[in-house]
Amino acid sequence: MTSATVTSLRFALPILLACTGCVGSGWLIAAEPEVRVNPFHDPFKQVTHGLRGCPAPTPPTYSQHDMHLAEHHRVEQGNSCFLAGRCRLSNSFLYDKGIASALFPRLAADRTLARSSVWALVQGRFVQFFGCVSRKDQIDHLEGVARQTPDVQAVLANVMVGIASKPPYLTASPSLGCGQSLRGKGKDPCRPTHE
Repeated sequence: MTSATVTSLRFALPILLACTGCVGSGWLIAAEPEVRVNPFHDPFKQVTHGLRGCPAPTPPTYSQHDMHLAEHHRVEQGNSCFLAGRCRLSNSFLYDKGIASALFPRLAADRTLARSSVWALVQGRFVQFFGCVSRKDQIDHLEGVARQTPDVQAVLANVMVGIASKPPYLTASPSLGCGQSLRGKGKDPCRPTHE
């Protein structure tokens, strides 16, 4: 073997070893990052169903990197609420299941919202609404009901009147719903594990 061949092999060997996992699954560089749907099990649900054709919002989704950043933020936000004396529980995210169990059925039974299709997300005492209503006053009503719910700190309505406009939120792809994950199999990622 010539010295040129040895030198070529020395540089080629790490590349060949790195690519052994590439065969059959595409290049590693082109691999999509795994995306998880609602890994923190934040309450997320469609609470009204009366306006057909309303674009569904995307459920909370996180890449592995996003999850790492969110975990840090959730610990910091959750604990600072308790340390500042604004929360009786040790973390603001511990309120979410109770808020959802009080708010979601109330909205579903509310006749004022009969001609609406609205989804609700509760994260760290913060309620967000997505979807469509038939009248502007229904948005004010949604916000008012949420603000009257014990332990709710803030409310944001990303809701449009009618179904013809561009939604003020990210919409779900037809292949992704709360009952599915983007990759992998398992239980409904949008349902809290302690239900």
